[in-house]
Amino acid sequence: MVLNKTLITGVLILCLVVFSQASAQNNSLFSPVIQVNDTVITKFEFDQRVKFLSALKFPGDPNKVAQTQLIEERLKQTEALKLKITASEAEIEDAVRRFSSRAKLSSDEFIAELNRLGIYSNTFRSYVESELIWQKIIEKKFISQSKISDLQLKRASKIANFDETVQVLLTEIIIPFSNQELGEIENIAYQLKNIKSIEEFSNAAKIYSKAPTADLGGRIKWQNVNKLPEIIKPFIFNLSPGEVTEPIRLNTAIALFQLRDIREINDINTEVNFLDFITVSTTLANLAYLKDIQNKFYNCSDLTAAIGNKTDFKLIRSKLFSEQLSNSLATVLEKLDPSESEIIIDNEKPKLVRLCGRNKKEDLTKEKIENDKNKLQTIRLKYLARSFMETLKDNALVVIK
Repeated sequence: MVLNKTLITGVLILCLVVFSQASAQNNSLFSPVIQVNDTVITKFEFDQRVKFLSALKFPGDPNKVAQTQLIEERLKQTEALKLKITASEAEIEDAVRRFSSRAKLSSDEFIAELNRLGIYSNTFRSYVESELIWQKIIEKKFISQSKISDLQLKRASKIANFDETVQVLLTEIIIPFSNQELGEIENIAYQLKNIKSIEEFSNAAKIYSKAPTADLGGRIKWQNVNKLPEIIKPFIFNLSPGEVTEPIRLNTAIALFQLRDIREINDINTEVNFLDFITVSTTLANLAYLKDIQNKFYNCSDLTAAIGNKTDFKLIRSKLFSEQLSNSLATVLEKLDPSESEIIIDNEKPKLVRLCGRNKKEDLTKEKIENDKNKLQTIRLKYLARSFMETLKDNALVVIK
């Protein structure tokens, strides 16, 4: 009887020790490692995300990327709750399917592969759901101010093709901030954004801006668009003279720009053509043959076939705007009608120049116009999203434990 009591007592003690160890391990696994405002990220979540990123070979240190992603996801989830934004099960399933298809796998195959690597399906689904919710947040907050009109697309296209010929006259307000005063600075920036008067905005620059131009009322001289920082260009496209950009988040400052004027620096009467042409270069020894094919073949396709694989001849077909050409080539093509040609001497080598076609402007289908608008809108949304996320992070209480 004594033996039995002793045995029972020993078994109970052993069970308590095992349970205690299991409980401690469980607590350790689900203990918080990062606090984001009123939410936490557990060690389990963190370890799972590191495994997920490693499996997909995400660029960068998996631990650092996991930390950044999970912090941002908590902020996205909090913002989604404020705006009452959710992703439906059908939307999540569709996103999971599209993500899996990048690896040329079905959803079930992709999840099975993750499971084999010790990664739970919820880890993958949470990552996908977070991106879906964030996209909805950005669209709800910024879609109206990121829409691109036909006029803005035309201006953006012109800038994209001829950015060295377009100049803008801007007024800038650059307001530095520390984390402690960010909220106050943002409130000021959004008030300044509503200014419509050029003179009033300039006076505000003298008060708030810390840029070297502050004493000049923030007024910047004419600037070539191609010299502007990339982060600023999408915001300038959207402006008419007198309008102010959204507050643009820089590393340690918030910037606003007012468009005072815009101009083309090329001759206003210069007509811009879209040219389709062929050049055939060779040596002086082949000049006679070059003249022969010039006289025999008038169609650009026939000319291409005539040159074929002849190694002594270099044929190039180009489709360019007239302002993208060298002066010498532009001068030659200006005189030609379609199917006409001229032989010039370029760097002591004969070159046949044949014009295939000329348009007053590049043909744009309705579909292409909409695609171009969408591309430009996506660029603007990307900058707005990044700026908004940086603001959320700066206003958040983040504790790494």
